[in-house]
Amino acid sequence: MKRLLMIFGLLTAIYGCSPRVAVDSSSRTDFSKYKTFTWMDSDVKAGQNPLYYNQLATENVENTMSSVLQSKGLQENANNPDLLIGYHFFVENKTQTVATPSPVYGPYLGWGRWGYRGWGPGWWGWGGTQYTQQQYQAGTLVVDMVDARTRKLVWRGSVQNAVGDPARIAAQLQKEAERIVEKFPERTS
Repeated sequence: MKRLLMIFGLLTAIYGCSPRVAVDSSSRTDFSKYKTFTWMDSDVKAGQNPLYYNQLATENVENTMSSVLQSKGLQENANNPDLLIGYHFFVENKTQTVATPSPVYGPYLGWGRWGYRGWGPGWWGWGGTQYTQQQYQAGTLVVDMVDARTRKLVWRGSVQNAVGDPARIAAQLQKEAERIVEKFPERTS
């Protein structure tokens, strides 16, 4: 029983640490009418850093999203699409405030009261919190789905996450793209 509680707690903590996927869609849209999709040009704004903007990363993101959408009943069709899908990725520098608690120091046994005449009681040190500003890079991935006939945005999903290692950004983009597209509604008919 303890092991199950520990596993549940660990999974809850891991799930709680992942960034939340935000989804916005038109309430009047009937998503069951969409059967096919194709790709719009992606928009990557990361200072045109080749670690962020490269063809392999683009292909991996599109292949991942295609497989998720196909599992939801949509088919890729460049000739007669119902949906146009595009994604935007950009990196920006951000600042966060980090609070670091300082320890409370124990009693100090000094040389008597006020520093003279033998041993005597000392005092407790002050503990407090130190605040520092840290710079980090935040990557934002936005997936847009546009009705091909009306050219209106019908669904948008996004996620923002700290960019850890720029050399591993392709894998991170792929994972986040999958999490976003999984929120797209299933086809019911």
